[in-house]
Amino acid sequence: MADLLTSQNANAQLIDEQVHQVRLELIEGKGENAGKVFARGEFGHAAKPTANGRLYQHPIWESNIGRLAENLSARKVLGELDHPSDGRTALQRASHIITNLQLEGDRVIGEAEILDTAKGRDLKAILAAGVPVGISSRGYGSTKPNGKGHDVVQEDYKLVTFDFVAEPADDTAYPEAFFEGVEFPMSTPMDTMT
Repeated sequence: MADLLTSQNANAQLIDEQVHQVRLELIEGKGENAGKVFARGEFGHAAKPTANGRLYQHPIWESNIGRLAENLSARKVLGELDHPSDGRTALQRASHIITNLQLEGDRVIGEAEILDTAKGRDLKAILAAGVPVGISSRGYGSTKPNGKGHDVVQEDYKLVTFDFVAEPADDTAYPEAFFEGVEFPMSTPMDTMT
């Protein structure tokens, strides 16, 4: 994972998106997953600018999802409530594990298992209260202006994880929550994010 936090490009910077108001759903596990809670939905989008003005092209998502496949299978892609200020995931702050990522057209569809940790329980309580929670990517790389008011994320981008946030930059990154058999529809995403 150390290579995820470094880049061969000296201009690489932490790129965290207060990005995505996605429709996620919370699902209680059954069978071997009994007692576990999962969030599923759109985690990102290709070819559509975020509220932060960044544009992630399809090949960027495709290569990063492929690169993370082994770590996803090994349950090594942990996320936090809010983006950490130093860009590094700390075990004591982990709230969830990203268990699956895939591209469906231009949509990045993901799944996260919410952990039974202090931060995971906080996340479950927030969602159960009907608070809109978004999902936001965290990674390192560079951007280049496209002349249309957007910064295009470049090929050196390395996705680290996705974090749950209060105000994502992507207007499709707020989930619908299904929690203990009760549906808590999330509020309508804001049209403009700061």
